[in-house]
Amino acid sequence: MPISNLRKRIVSSHAAQWLLSAIASGYVLVVRWTSRIERPPPPTGGPFIIALWHGHIAMLHQLRFGDRALIALVSGHRDGQLVSKCAWHYDIGTVTGSTGRGGIVAVRQLMRWARRGHSLVITPDGPRGPRLRVKEGIIDIARLCKLPILPVAIGVSKGRELKSWDRFVIPSLFSRIDIRWGTPLHVARDGQAADDAVRLEQALDRLQRAADLAVRTTA
Repeated sequence: MPISNLRKRIVSSHAAQWLLSAIASGYVLVVRWTSRIERPPPPTGGPFIIALWHGHIAMLHQLRFGDRALIALVSGHRDGQLVSKCAWHYDIGTVTGSTGRGGIVAVRQLMRWARRGHSLVITPDGPRGPRLRVKEGIIDIARLCKLPILPVAIGVSKGRELKSWDRFVIPSLFSRIDIRWGTPLHVARDGQAADDAVRLEQALDRLQRAADLAVRTTA
């Protein structure tokens, strides 16, 4: 068996994923303890569907607010399941599915969580890209869940950018981390999903540029 295939089988096993998730979650805690984090109060009026780019979810736990756990939509791929296990360490719930075709069961679960007052987390360019492009699925979910979409960006002054499709950012210790909350985007029942997707993409781009600029100029 080729080494690459063997590595994939090992990483796909539940035992290996739980071990990796514990290591990753522990590392992120050390990042949090050693870094300077700028996190203004989130907007009032939730719950929301929190939207951020897939490559910036390493510090996802910093987006939790209120007395109810966040519920994140993750893919059924092994990477998504690893994210799910990492989220568990921070008391973040997950729903496995997709915003695209075949995600009906996941959407129904998200609707139930929304009715209970939980904010949801969706990466609109996930689970496999294209990077930094909003898919219309998040707009449809917002309409069905009757929740506004809250754009969010996380800027990191120091870190490693992986050569993955999303250019996943692993923050370094002693970093400056800047969290930016956008203006909630309300989706009209009879609105055009394509137009709302463009508005969300533009908002996320603006926030991410601002967060990246803030950590570069003050790191």
